[in-house]
Parts: sequence; C-alpha cells; structure tokens
Amino acid sequence: MKRLLALVFIISFVFSQAQISAFDKADSRYERKKKALYKKYPKPNDLKTKQEWLLTEEKITAYKNALEKISADEQKLIALDPPVKSKLTREAEYEKGKASFQKLLYEAVDRTFFNSASDSYKATLSFVVNTKGNALDAHVKGNNEDLNAFIEAAFYRIREKGKWKPGEHNGKPVSSKVSIPLTLILKK
Repeated sequence: MKRLLALVFIISFVFSQAQISAFDKADSRYERKKKALYKKYPKPNDLKTKQEWLLTEEKITAYKNALEKISADEQKLIALDPPVKSKLTREAEYEKGKASFQKLLYEAVDRTFFNSASDSYKATLSFVVNTKGNALDAHVKGNNEDLNAFIEAAFYRIREKGKWKPGEHNGKPVSSKVSIPLTLILKK
C-alpha cells in the first residue's frame, strides 16, 4: 500500500507540475498576443478593447481547463487517502503559519483583469491536506467564477513553497479538509 501511495504521489507531482506549466503557457500566450495587439493598435479604440477582452476570456478559459484536469487527477489521490469525517485532535496547519500562507496566496493571485465596484473580494478556499502533508484539490467559493479560477491557480503555483502538517486524530496523521477565508484587495 505504501508503494502504491508513493507511486501515486510521484505521478500526481508530475501532473501538477505539468498543469502549472499550463498556467504559464496561458500567461505567455496572453502576453504575446496582447503585445501584438498593442503593436497593431497603438491608440485606444473599440476594436482594440474588444480584442483585449477576447484575449482575457481565452486566458480565463485556459486556466479553468487546467484546473479541471488537476482536480480530476487529484480526486484519484484523495480516493486512496480520503479525509476523515470525525473530529480532529489537531487541525492541519501550514508550517510557516496561516498568515504566511494567505500572504503567499494573495501575492500570487493575478488581479489585473478585475475591475470591481467593491474594493475587496471575499471568498473561501477549501482543500484537502493528506497524511503526507500535501495540499490537494483546491476549490474557491466566491461570487466571481473567473476570479475564483485565478485564486485556485495561485494556490497551485504556491503549494510547493511550504509544507503542511497533516491533521491528527488520536495522535495519528490523517487526511483532512481545510477551509481558509480570504479577502483580496482589488483596488491598486
């Protein structure tokens, strides 16, 4: 069983790195096309604005597609080590502290596309921390699906920048769900 879990972990690590590169490819494609658009239309006009919006939609779609693939891959891992339903004796915790994790996440979220009447955006990030301390299967609940996708992508970009200590039940490490409330400042 341990060998199987190790093999699944290695495979998931390879897939997650490939998915992070999917975010990087989407970013690169967007920047390349945006640069060409600005070269073609150096002055603001309606056509430029429309084309820029279409590029933004293309980037958001690429992010959402990558996130769906990551989720499908990670659901297989979670099935092998499902989160416990009983009360934990110790919650899962980020090695550098919750505030440090939230700061890393906040800095990694691409907020350049979002103009909002509100100065802030509230959401909840939920994910599973397995018995090995790996953070898996992020989901964000908030009222803007596009911004939620960028927050989930930021989660996958930073999750290797620190380790999680798994939750415990009666002194044994167990997989558990983690929920973190988020407030992002949207105004610059």
